[in-house]
Order: sequence, then C-alpha cells, then structure tokens
Amino acid sequence: MRPDLLARLRCPRCEAERRLDVADAQADEHEVRHGLVRCAACGAEFAIADGIIELLPNPPEHIAREAAGLGRFAAVMRADGWDCARIRELPYVDLPYWWGQRRAFDYWIEQLPFAAGEWLLDLGANTCWASAEFARRGLSVIAVDITTIELQGLRSAECFIADGSLYFERVQSSMADLAIASESVDYVFCCETLHHNGRAALRQTLRECHRVLRPGGSLLVVNEPLRFPLRPKRDHASEVAEFEGNEHVYFLHEYLLAALRAGFRASVRYPRNSPRRSREEPAPVPPSSRKPRIVRQAYSTWKLAAAGDASLNMLCRKPG
Repeated sequence: MRPDLLARLRCPRCEAERRLDVADAQADEHEVRHGLVRCAACGAEFAIADGIIELLPNPPEHIAREAAGLGRFAAVMRADGWDCARIRELPYVDLPYWWGQRRAFDYWIEQLPFAAGEWLLDLGANTCWASAEFARRGLSVIAVDITTIELQGLRSAECFIADGSLYFERVQSSMADLAIASESVDYVFCCETLHHNGRAALRQTLRECHRVLRPGGSLLVVNEPLRFPLRPKRDHASEVAEFEGNEHVYFLHEYLLAALRAGFRASVRYPRNSPRRSREEPAPVPPSSRKPRIVRQAYSTWKLAAAGDASLNMLCRKPG
C-alpha cells in the first residue's frame, strides 16, 4: 500500500471518507508492507499485511463461506500445476475459458480511451491478471477482492509486482459495501463478478459502483453469465457447488434495470473473437460489416434474448 491510496478509501466501520491514516508502518522500497491504518473519525484500526489493506471486518456469513471456498479452489489449482509463472501468462493462455476473457479484455482496450494516470478499480480481482494488464498500460489500479489468498485472491498480486516492474494497490473489501471513497476512480472493471450477488446485493453493488465513479466515469461489466427463456440454467454452477461461490444467474433485462436504477446509462456490447495468443501480438482490427450498426445490435440482442448461450458485456456510464 502506498500513502496516496488513503485519499481514495472509506472507513468500513463509520463510512467516513478520506479519513484513514497510517498508524504504524513497515515499508520496503516499493510500498508499506505491514502495519496499521486508523480512522481519524471513529478510531477503528485495520491491518496492512503484505501490502494489502484489510478493510473487511466481520464479513457476512455468505462472504466468509465464499472466501473459504476460494481457498479450497486454490488448493485444487496448485494440485493441477498452477503457480506464479502460469498466473503471469493470463489471460493469454490456450484454454477455452481464457479465450473469452482475452476477447473481452482486447475489446475494451480498443473501445475506451484509457489514459495513463487514470484510476481504475478492478472489482473481484481474483488472480489479479486484469489489474496487472491495466497497470502495464500506465493506469493507477486498485484491486479489490474478498480474500487475500494466493492464486484466488489478492496475494496473487505478488506474482506480478514482486520484481518491481509494475505496481497496483490491493484492498480487501466487499463489493456491496465498498471501502472506496465516493467519486475517486475513473473506471470500474468487473469481470465475472456481479453474479456473485443475490438480487438485492446486485442492486446495491451497482449503486456502490456508481458512487465510487467520478462523473463521466465508466463501469465495464465483463462476461457475466446469463439466463435465457429457452435455457433457464436452473443447475447453474452445480459443478462448482462444493466451493460455495454464492453463484447466481440473471436475465439480461435484470442487469440492465439494476444498472439504470443505480443511475447509469447502460448499453450492451458484443466483443468479437480475438485470435491473439500472447500480449505481445497487436489486438486484431474488427472486420467491417455491411449491415448498419443498429441492425447488427438488434439481431444480436434478439439472438441473446431468445435462446442464446452467451455472456453479458455491458458499458455503464455515470452521467457527468
């Protein structure tokens, strides 16, 4: 954790914004690695461990269960050969799951004018691959997750930042009650994260994303699973039920309505296939289409709504 992060934090106890100060610190040449921060408003203290500021005191039971499940899943990953070297390759690995992640990431990099020095919140950072990719492009990144474990939580960041070649912040927090100050970031990147909320928490999370964004800022909703009229997916996530991931699946209109009610202007996007196999290769230029854009969007929306099996990519802009 670096001191300039404190101006972008909110106390999870009293919700005072920009009132956290370092009370005790052990630092290396890159950041504060261990210590305490104290809220000047209510006096609550929170730990800094391995550069991660822990702002999730007394998590709700469902979050504690999900965090424990992520720990069990990390053990499965280790047994399957995952380590830091493999994590550093993400999302450019030749596995079907990661093709979708790579395609969506390439799409957003092409579409939005990310500028060096802008602040981006990586919500549900998990392996921290997206935090690292945005940091490589000069953005100031805050990775947020409910757990700090390696391979499935914020300590995965060490795979990217240990050699000092790049840096991003790490904050342990709940997405439905973000320990981030209002109007403090330019982008929120949310990859396969929102569906880990029940309906009420989904609406609250989108309100929180709206709160922390500056006017004119953007929320990027990436690869969220969808329910369809002819494919209701009542057994969604049954294969990973043992990890208690608080999994849900929603219709397209449920996401759109929740975003609109949170105050966003929302539009569904349709990333094209990305053949890239490494981050050194340039992003592909989408081929032109003879059909008008409105016709292509209408057809894609109909295809999704009727019986498709696709994930949701959505741009939500905060007016400003």
